[in-house]
Amino acid sequence: SRSQVTMKLFTIVLCGVLLVSCNGAQNKTQFVATDEWQEIEEGQSIPQGLHVRINLQTGKKEAKILEKEDNDTQSAGPLSTVPGEGLQDHGGGATALPYENIGKLKEALENIPGDDFKYNEEELKKVKAKFKTYDEIKKELKDVNLEVKSDSDIMSALFERFEEILKSKNPAENAVKAELDVMFEDLQYLVHQIDNANEFIDRKGIEHIIWPSLNQTESALKIHGLKLLGTVVQNNPKAKIALFERNGGSILLTKLSQSTKSEEISAGLYAFGSLVRKFPYAQSELLNAHGYSLLFDILDKNIEPRVKVKIIKLITDLVQDYENALTGQEVDATTRERYESTNLKEGLRKAEYCNRAGEFFHQNKAGFVQDENLAEECVSALRSIRQGLCQDVWSKCPLFRHTLLVLRNNLDTRLGDWDGDKDGRDYLTEIQLGIDRFVEELYGSGLPKDEL
Repeated sequence: SRSQVTMKLFTIVLCGVLLVSCNGAQNKTQFVATDEWQEIEEGQSIPQGLHVRINLQTGKKEAKILEKEDNDTQSAGPLSTVPGEGLQDHGGGATALPYENIGKLKEALENIPGDDFKYNEEELKKVKAKFKTYDEIKKELKDVNLEVKSDSDIMSALFERFEEILKSKNPAENAVKAELDVMFEDLQYLVHQIDNANEFIDRKGIEHIIWPSLNQTESALKIHGLKLLGTVVQNNPKAKIALFERNGGSILLTKLSQSTKSEEISAGLYAFGSLVRKFPYAQSELLNAHGYSLLFDILDKNIEPRVKVKIIKLITDLVQDYENALTGQEVDATTRERYESTNLKEGLRKAEYCNRAGEFFHQNKAGFVQDENLAEECVSALRSIRQGLCQDVWSKCPLFRHTLLVLRNNLDTRLGDWDGDKDGRDYLTEIQLGIDRFVEELYGSGLPKDEL
């Protein structure tokens, strides 16, 4: 048909144009091709006979040497594109088409059938069955077309979708919960980068995402909001200040005091700890008598011991930061002054932290016996702040000593019956040695090994 002839003519002419463009004037540098895809730097010229494509992941042009069979079946350098991209100009301006290529082009034009071209109906059916139609190909290319979006674009879309869900959906529905899980996972990934976390703040993400999540009755949504908040402010001074200015610390303490679920409290402690670590001003304002009371009351809640240990570890981190700021040689005067103003150790003594921590340690000894990893975490955190804070209290507490001996003797039994690998034995031995040293630091080396 005339339309088929026209299409063939267009294809051949297009190939000729591409040959001209690919054989352009010399650029600043010459691209050295291999049989692997390589990025074409800006200003580089490329020789004829290469595969060229656009990498949609990077937006850059790439090229490689043609496979042998490709060279054998094509008369001009091909231009391949990733679906969704148009044909690209790859370098120099137009130059004269090589004589042999002009001859081939003329021959091809002369061999195009005229209007009296006749085709075999059966052959046409075979061709149609073997190849897809133009409309089918266009639809598939549209379906797989990759749209490159910036982090800002993605964040904007997530904000809009979250507001839509809260207005029109029930967060407790399984399908909605699944979508929210993915959305918060995407947001968590984005805000790990400080620039994105700051943009989250500037877009009023705390007001539009965090607070609405924390005010929901659905526990999973609260947990998502708390974890996201912790990631936003972690190691990010600008975000810490922004959250503090929005009364975030007090809100977190209130949420922690109201919650009775382990996962909610765990996520809340992550967010609160991310806020107050390395932020002495927030410590001064939040870790007062009332703040300590709300925090330490969690130790008495009926939740998993692993969550309570997070409070012990948080206090240890704060004390160590405080001591390093006051004694570190490289700490500047302003930072030292800020930490001194917190009076952290004095506040902990007034809140009777050492007594509260000792009671928690004794009351949860059964859980520590069953979980050596948790026991190691707790003992290590307590031991790190013994000197200069809790030595006097714990060294005079029989229950504290009793708990340490129970854990040490349990490890003796475990090691005596151990039939596992060497790494497991070494790990248990290391925990036991840590407890032995802690016992010696508190009570001296003359304490009987078994005092139950």
